[in-house]
Amino acid sequence: MRTRFGVCRRKRRYVSEADALEVVAKATIVLRPYRCGLCRQYHLTSRTKGMRVPRFVLERVMEEENRRAESIF
Repeated sequence: MRTRFGVCRRKRRYVSEADALEVVAKATIVLRPYRCGLCRQYHLTSRTKGMRVPRFVLERVMEEENRRAESIF
């Protein structure tokens, strides 16, 4: 899916994927970085269906699910 100009203008830009991943690591929701075809920098999106999600994000989600399951029992 191609980023529209108005969306690109409103989103925060990151020079490198590593910079974007630092923000993803601190986020309270699941995010993933992607390279914008317009500005050639990186943005973040919460759309992850069918997309590559960083491993540390998946591990964090699994840990949270395990904690919830343990608190139920």
